[in-house]
Amino acid sequence: MKSKKRILLVDLDDLRRKTRVLMLTGAGYVVETRSDHEVSEALDREGTFDLLVIALHRKKLEEATAYSERLREHHPTLPILLLLDGGVFVPHGTLSPSVEPGFPLDVMREIAEMLAGSTHIREIASDRMSA
Repeated sequence: MKSKKRILLVDLDDLRRKTRVLMLTGAGYVVETRSDHEVSEALDREGTFDLLVIALHRKKLEEATAYSERLREHHPTLPILLLLDGGVFVPHGTLSPSVEPGFPLDVMREIAEMLAGSTHIREIASDRMSA
């Protein structure tokens, strides 16, 4: 039996977070949530998950983007999806290893389509996101 993928969802918006959790668990994923990136970073358990999904909000866009970049430094193989109202992104440097065996790009696309309605994932650096 194949083990279920574990997803950490960091989302400030209670209503959207609940809906996203229902969608993900309904698709067979095991989901843990954090109300914001500060709580998640304080717990320092991100590396134990198969995928991290950060729902970015304009109020904390720069902080959350900086958090995703710190995660990439500490956990370079951790797949991270950044959800914005304008699409789905990944931190700079994420898509390069996606051609390597074992990289969960298919899972990332499945989650992107489920949560944002598109499998198109763009890589973007934090200085471009805050512009």
